[in-house]
Amino acid sequence: MTKILKIEKLSESNLVNTAVFAAVWGLAEISIGTFLHASKIPFRGAIMSLAAIMILVCARSVINYKGSLILLGIVTATFRLFLGVGFNITPFIAILLESLIAEIVLNKFGYNRITCVITGAAIMVYTLLHGLIMQAVFLGMDIYKIYYELVLSFTNKIGLDENIVIIILLSVPFIHLITGALSASLGLSVGRQIQNLMENAK
Repeated sequence: MTKILKIEKLSESNLVNTAVFAAVWGLAEISIGTFLHASKIPFRGAIMSLAAIMILVCARSVINYKGSLILLGIVTATFRLFLGVGFNITPFIAILLESLIAEIVLNKFGYNRITCVITGAAIMVYTLLHGLIMQAVFLGMDIYKIYYELVLSFTNKIGLDENIVIIILLSVPFIHLITGALSASLGLSVGRQIQNLMENAK
């Protein structure tokens, strides 16, 4: 783990590229994240995680030194913590863990479409678990029962059977995995295009 977390000495180009991706990710967190938080849209954490996956995987095409994604996460998380609306530690922790997951998978198993898809899926699993755990910690285990009853009440009004409701709820993890994989695949394609443009510009 210590080797994975070790960050190599940065060259000027690596420093600049890291700063650029951190700025993009940080601005996305502040602008889109603030909007989603204010609008109370369901699964807003998952939406931000999809953006994080695409940026992390895309960045790995350009900044590929050891510890690059961890450093990217540290800079972005700090940016989000101090420049975001209100002092909220939750996004800070989420960004750090997302970057750590990406660094471990892509550093340990290489950088290709399969590992990127695994990275995207793993981050979305973490996002889902993080939301469930945090709500249980702050609101108690009964919050899950309340959510289920609310969903059941709504679906009964529109005539859906309870078994269908259960299937819909169980499909949430599957949707998280698929969307995470798709976001990672898109990030890889965009990252390779950026890399080709940079090489052609030399």
